Amino acid sequence: MANDTLETTAPTESNQNTPRDPTNNNTRVPETVQVIPNATFAKPFPDISKIEVFAGENFKRWQERVYSVLDMHGVAFALTESLSPTASEKQIECWIHANKVCRHTIIFTLLNELFDVYYPYKESKEIWGNMILNYTAEDAGKQKFIIGKFYRWEMTEDVEVKVQINEYHKLLEDLKSENITLPEEFVTGLLIEKLPPSWNDYKQQLKHKHKQLSLKR
Repeated sequence: MANDTLETTAPTESNQNTPRDPTNNNTRVPETVQVIPNATFAKPFPDISKIEVFAGENFKRWQERVYSVLDMHGVAFALTESLSPTASEKQIECWIHANKVCRHTIIFTLLNELFDVYYPYKESKEIWGNMILNYTAEDAGKQKFIIGKFYRWEMTEDVEVKVQINEYHKLLEDLKSENITLPEEFVTGLLIEKLPPSWNDYKQQLKHKHKQLSLKR
């Protein structure tokens, strides 16, 4: 009887490799059965931590950074395209995701006051287009102001020259912030021309040297 009992309880070679059902210790499941959990994986949103919050200034810089991030994620088309009435189910799903990513990226890189303005918009295309209309015009006006300020700037006798040269470089930095870059020769020549009258002799020497350097180039 002992041998009979041992023989009936010993596992065969085939069922030694058969996995157990994790929910029932007394039963076995065939090797061909696989338990696949029901899980969904959300598509990652862009990392916007390095995008400077837009507060109404330097729109072009902010615009380029936002667009670059969205373009890298393959969703930038939602900034210019609305959902087509004839779109397929797959196209609808793709557009909805792209619009969501674009909209969240835009509104969460805005100052609180601008967030409140654009949050009600449901399409990223509407937000994007509205901001371009508003801030491109403002940037153009700001550029004209900075350019005019640069050309009207003059050096005076009552302020130290070094201080005034620093002011000149600050004006150049303001131009660069608006993506306006002037040729180095022009910038140097204009500064020489701006020197006060008491510097006339030195100015003539500088102008001569500047001219010679320009000819060599």
